[in-house]
Amino acid sequence: MTKLGSNIKKLRESRGLSLSDVEKKLGITKGLISRYENNLVDPSLSMAVKFAEFYSVSLDHLVGLK
Repeated sequence: MTKLGSNIKKLRESRGLSLSDVEKKLGITKGLISRYENNLVDPSLSMAVKFAEFYSVSLDHLVGLK
């Protein structure tokens, strides 16, 4: 899932959102979001689903399959 973090970051930036904006919406810390975006840790499947729902994209898109 090497593209996952990069895609999460691209989606956030393309929507003009800050880490704080995402933190408030998803209820996770900015530090954790940053670790996801920098591919330091992979989100759980349930967290990946939350990101996909938040950004209105499919999981395939989120992980770079589409």
